[in-house]
Amino acid sequence: MGKVIVCETKVAKNPFCFQETGQKFYSYEELCYYICQYPALFQVDFVTDELIEWLQKEIKAYTLAEKLAYLKRDNVQSRAQVLTILEAYPYLSPKDIRAVIERLDLLHLKEPWLQKRYYADALYKAGKPQQALKIYDHLVYEIPEREENYQWLAAVWHAKGSCLAKDMQYEEAAKSFKKACEYGNYEKSRKSYWITLYLLGKQEEIKEDIAQNNIPIEKYSDFIEEMKRKEETLVDYKDYQRLERACTLKEEGNQKEYQKMMKNLSAKWKQEYRENTRIR
Repeated sequence: MGKVIVCETKVAKNPFCFQETGQKFYSYEELCYYICQYPALFQVDFVTDELIEWLQKEIKAYTLAEKLAYLKRDNVQSRAQVLTILEAYPYLSPKDIRAVIERLDLLHLKEPWLQKRYYADALYKAGKPQQALKIYDHLVYEIPEREENYQWLAAVWHAKGSCLAKDMQYEEAAKSFKKACEYGNYEKSRKSYWITLYLLGKQEEIKEDIAQNNIPIEKYSDFIEEMKRKEETLVDYKDYQRLERACTLKEEGNQKEYQKMMKNLSAKWKQEYRENTRIR
């Protein structure tokens, strides 16, 4: 039988918003879960006056709030802040807490640029590709260009391409994926590069890349057949990306561009509906 956790704090009426990702928490347990999922986001001091006030007023975690206020006042490192939160109530087992702290300790032993890479990766996984992109933009030039770092450069260029592709910036995404291929001849980067070229209608450039890298020409035929099978899915995915981009614009307060994108999407969907429902 699984362990039953009795919540010792109340559920908040008003959530706390984690600034880095915009994630909202309504309970102590949600905060702990988020720390466990994305420890890289908590490798720098994150305790704010707003968090302390939320703990006191919304979930009545007075003792925890007092301890964090003390740590903040004394500029104690984030490791101690995380440990204080995770140990405040019996939500996590000692083993789980130890695992999170060990991951944080490992991060602190890494090169500063590698710590940033993990931080950006966590932002991307948390659904904030645009914020992650700002870090990747710096990292691709910050990582020392030595052979032993080529795998990291390849990974960061690929991650940058993923952020750009998610934002429908396919031209720039293709450049990033191509750069990733130059540092590490990894299949996922090569395929991502071809997909962005395909979305841009640049199939000839895919052929050129195949020829330049001595890849069997059969790979091109296989790739094109695969993309044609996925054509309908790709159309739906691009619409999803546009909708996601529109929501981001709204969150940023760019109402004009948001309304424009939503108007275009609505018109497209109405046209598709008419075509699919007309009498033939």
